[in-house]
Amino acid sequence: MSVEMNLLISEYTKPPRFLRNVFVSQLKWIIRLRWYAVAGIAASGLICTSSMLFPVLESALPIYICAAILFGCNVLYHFTVKKLNPDAGTKELIMGMVQVEIDLVILTALLHFSGGITNPFELFYVFHVIIATIILPRTLAFSVGISAIVMFGLMSVGEMNEWPWLHHHPLILSSSVAVWENPVYVMGAFIAFSATVVLTQHLTRTVIARMTAKELEAARNHDVLAAIIKSMAEGLIFVTNKGKIALCNPEARLWIKADSANKETIRLDDFPEELVRHVTALLAENASEDTKIKFNVTGSEEAYIEGRSCSVESIDGTRLGYVIVGQDLTEHQKLEKELMEQSEETSLINEMLKKSRIEMAQREKMVAIGQMASGIAHEIGNPLASLSSVVQYLKRKITDEKLNSQLDLIGKQVRRISDILKRMLGLARPATSEYKWSDINMLIEGTLSLVKFDRRSQNVEIKSVPNTDLPVVWLNPGNFEQVLLNITVNALDAILAKGDCDGQNYIEVTSQFNDGMIEIKITDTGIGMEPQVCQRAFDSFFTTKEIGKGTGLGLYISYNLVNEIDGTISLDSEIGKGTTVTIRIPKRAKKHLINDDGMTNENQNTHSR
Repeated sequence: MSVEMNLLISEYTKPPRFLRNVFVSQLKWIIRLRWYAVAGIAASGLICTSSMLFPVLESALPIYICAAILFGCNVLYHFTVKKLNPDAGTKELIMGMVQVEIDLVILTALLHFSGGITNPFELFYVFHVIIATIILPRTLAFSVGISAIVMFGLMSVGEMNEWPWLHHHPLILSSSVAVWENPVYVMGAFIAFSATVVLTQHLTRTVIARMTAKELEAARNHDVLAAIIKSMAEGLIFVTNKGKIALCNPEARLWIKADSANKETIRLDDFPEELVRHVTALLAENASEDTKIKFNVTGSEEAYIEGRSCSVESIDGTRLGYVIVGQDLTEHQKLEKELMEQSEETSLINEMLKKSRIEMAQREKMVAIGQMASGIAHEIGNPLASLSSVVQYLKRKITDEKLNSQLDLIGKQVRRISDILKRMLGLARPATSEYKWSDINMLIEGTLSLVKFDRRSQNVEIKSVPNTDLPVVWLNPGNFEQVLLNITVNALDAILAKGDCDGQNYIEVTSQFNDGMIEIKITDTGIGMEPQVCQRAFDSFFTTKEIGKGTGLGLYISYNLVNEIDGTISLDSEIGKGTTVTIRIPKRAKKHLINDDGMTNENQNTHSR
């Protein structure tokens, strides 16, 4: 593959802290080598003072001290490396530099106390330089090389001039022959040279093995990522900073213009103009990476593509180019078009559901009103008519103005009772689909005036706080009264179920207008509900009342009636404290409104045509 492809693969296979992880592993490798060095130094001190082996040193104490110092430092290095955080930044480099420099100081001390510049093991400086070159960046590695030169130079000049603390510590060799004829020195030089060759081979082989393993790992990752990119269902292209197409998977090749489809070398101009403009803007840094790109592909079949772009950067932060990934949304658009075509049929089904909800609302309304109307109508209707007749008769017979004024007062109260009965009977009449501008305060007041006649409300304070800031609302007044009636009747049942009818029980209705929505809250001090009951409260035929005392349709119908005008209804309840029902409705619903014939205005015009 091209160089750009290799760079792209390396970006995915080497995470940002890859180099730091490698460096930490190299530090651990050096610590392992240093244990062998400590053992070798201690053994060398023993060998070089033994009369049976190489008695070239007067005392091995300085050698043992250097070995002890190196051992202590290595223990400290071992525990410090264990605690290193991969995100620690430059701490690893500082630690590596310190280790190599201390090793150079210890090596210089060992050479100084064992013959100085005459010690053939001075070649071991090379190993430290090689190790520094392997693990440290170029600048720091050169610094270590300079340090090695300076330390050896200082030792040489100090021994030559007999400086304090740097005077020469000679090897114990026979003075009768030259050093190259001395078998002890020749054997030491041979051992030093052999050790240098072996260690050089070991270090070289270790480096080559590590590089080979990394190359194999990179090759495997390269092949895996290449296979993933090739098998992607989305199209993917990689554009270099120079605008060259370095990578294009099979799905992205489908985006190419028809007249360029057979080209072996793909150029940016071979893609649709919308994509070319987007990539050009990215390369000029005139567009954001997160900007979506949408374009059509013309070929055997037209396709609609939506894509995103993302910059690709190397480990050192250099931008390599941009990756553009596109998804074919052609089928999505077809499904959307089919759904739009089915909207008319869905609208007709919604109209049928609206009619069904109106019928169900009427049945539930009759159940609620029947509990009050049957008793009120029989118990009040006939006596009220008789009372009205007596009042009219007495007014004709009595001429006393004071008595007549009192009779007028009685007649006024009789008419008031009559009006209440008429409103109750009006609520019980079959619902219509008539929408009109309505006053929410009047609807609340009218509904609560009926609820107060229910015998369950005798020990319950029913209060309403009118809000003069509420606008008039476009809705079906009968449906909304049904919603309020269902909720308040449920509140009375909840208070009755609580059993504490002599306490401070109340039903309070408040309203406010916020963010274009009218919010009505109906709060009671009833028995309350558990969370799982609140979740099912709006399900059809779900009720917590005894058999024969509830149908389970009240809140279900209320939910549908409120939803019909684009509103929402929710419950907030706590066991033993009560329930708050919140109704939120817009000033005017966005949905089609039902006229008196039970169909939308649009459908009515269609039928008239």
